[in-house]
Amino acid sequence: MNNKFLNENSITIGKYRNKELKDILKDRKYCAWLLTQDWFKESYEYLFNKIKNYDPTIYFYKEFKNNDEITDFITEFKYFNLVPLDELKIELTSEEQKCYTFYLNVIEDIKIRIKRRIAGSDENVYDITAPSKWLQKFEKETELKREDFKFFINAYDLPNITQIVEEIKTFGGIVYKGCKSFTIAKERSIEQEEFWESILKEKYKDKLGTQFKYDNCIFDFIHISSNTIFECKLGIKDFNEDQYKKYLLTLERFNIIYLIGKDCVINMDLETIYTTNAKDYILYVCNIPLLTNQNKFDEIIFDYDIIQIDDLKDVL
Repeated sequence: MNNKFLNENSITIGKYRNKELKDILKDRKYCAWLLTQDWFKESYEYLFNKIKNYDPTIYFYKEFKNNDEITDFITEFKYFNLVPLDELKIELTSEEQKCYTFYLNVIEDIKIRIKRRIAGSDENVYDITAPSKWLQKFEKETELKREDFKFFINAYDLPNITQIVEEIKTFGGIVYKGCKSFTIAKERSIEQEEFWESILKEKYKDKLGTQFKYDNCIFDFIHISSNTIFECKLGIKDFNEDQYKKYLLTLERFNIIYLIGKDCVINMDLETIYTTNAKDYILYVCNIPLLTNQNKFDEIIFDYDIIQIDDLKDVL
């Protein structure tokens, strides 16, 4: 560095010799180490204070509530309220802009997945996983290396995607319980089937078949006189395409009615979603075009009518 360019932000020591303060600030580990060095504090007080007081996160976060103050997670969770790229008050390089754009898109996808779980009446809507192969996707979409993305989030003290997912799970009170989670899901499934069985038995009496076995299929419920199969699903995401095709081939004249959670009846023949909670199912369907991981059921029900009803018994 030529002396005529020497200024108070110049770095004249160590690995960042002949660089500027803005360069060293991106190396958060090195900055943390410098703040522990008495010689740096004594001899480079200006730089020491600049590094000590620098908080890159203020450029990326809008005002947000602490997690224990949140009343509406979708609208108030801090990572769902990051500053858009075109509104940032800090200058990013072209590579950093690509990293931040990808970062925002992945977080938006996580938010959409939670909305889907809300619409699907999942037991714990925060029980999500990190997107699969997201670093490979980053490399393919941006033509950058994953190390570039890691450097970016570290440079600005942003959490990585898996950390965000873990914070979401923590907000939902989720801790790892091994195979106990399967047991809980099974208990919920049994409870749900008992719920619908009670309703269906009231209408169809002894003509309702339960766990009915036919030609390598086991139907949750079947009413042969009306050619109707009733299939229970804890949420829309639990739709099984292979099972659906198998049922159609086995009993092609039968209508399949899906019983979702405890608040929804999807009649495949009538192409109609009946629910006591229309708002959430409308939200789910409206978000389908935005999803990167649509399943076959999403395609099927996208154009279905959604009708709010007071009593599900009326449509069974």
